[in-house]
Amino acid sequence: MMCRNFKVHFANLSRNIMCDNHLPSSQWLLVRLKIVLVLLALTPSITTAQTGSGWSNQGLLYLLGPTLDGATGVGDLETEVDLGMSDVFDAIDKGFLGMYRGEGERWGMLVDVVYMDLKMDAEGSRGVLSGELELEQTLAIASATWRLNDSLRLMGGAMYADLSTDIALTGPQTTRMASIGEDWVDPLVGVLFETPVGAGWEFAGSAQIGGFGVGSDLVVILSGAMFYRFNDWSSLSLGYRYLDFDYEDGDGADRFTFDMKQHGPLIGFRFDF
Repeated sequence: MMCRNFKVHFANLSRNIMCDNHLPSSQWLLVRLKIVLVLLALTPSITTAQTGSGWSNQGLLYLLGPTLDGATGVGDLETEVDLGMSDVFDAIDKGFLGMYRGEGERWGMLVDVVYMDLKMDAEGSRGVLSGELELEQTLAIASATWRLNDSLRLMGGAMYADLSTDIALTGPQTTRMASIGEDWVDPLVGVLFETPVGAGWEFAGSAQIGGFGVGSDLVVILSGAMFYRFNDWSSLSLGYRYLDFDYEDGDGADRFTFDMKQHGPLIGFRFDF
């Protein structure tokens, strides 16, 4: 059956394909893999070109203690989210956070992956209904970097976001349930600043902004971290990250909103290879 109101752009890619109820799960997996590959293709093919110029590789595994503040909704059913750090750790069912960085003489690339599956108590926007909310979130951020000098780099790339929301709210005389999955791609631009600050210590901070109506209306990503190098291949990272999403798409029962701020401290282990 043909999809209704088919639009060929990233923000509605998943919803358009979802109009075909006969897609097997294997094809769903291929669709998601293709979108991630599009993200990675946005970064130049510079690894092989600069191998002879001293290409370096770093990996970072980290834990984030976020606070969540905002709202998410499906159709006319909207729930507010207000979770502190301890609440998030209680709500998290599973998760993964990791980053890869490669850099040559001028060009570099960053790939950051965040996955969280949260199950929490929820309350309707008017406080009349209460119940449960499950939010599954996958973010893949791919950026190319261009070195301006020893400390400053320009960044350009994209963020792939995949969200799945299940809401079940109960009131004095009614029970409301809604479920939706949505994915989209946002362009990103930004800057990265790095500098040594003492024996074995260095600071790195970045600011990115994006969306511009392509997927989200606005996305802001800010991060800063101190790194302490133990030896030639390992470092400890202590920092803070802030993410702000403002996304809305669809009408009526297909309307989906995700207006959320996620921010908190992070600790990680960085290794060079």
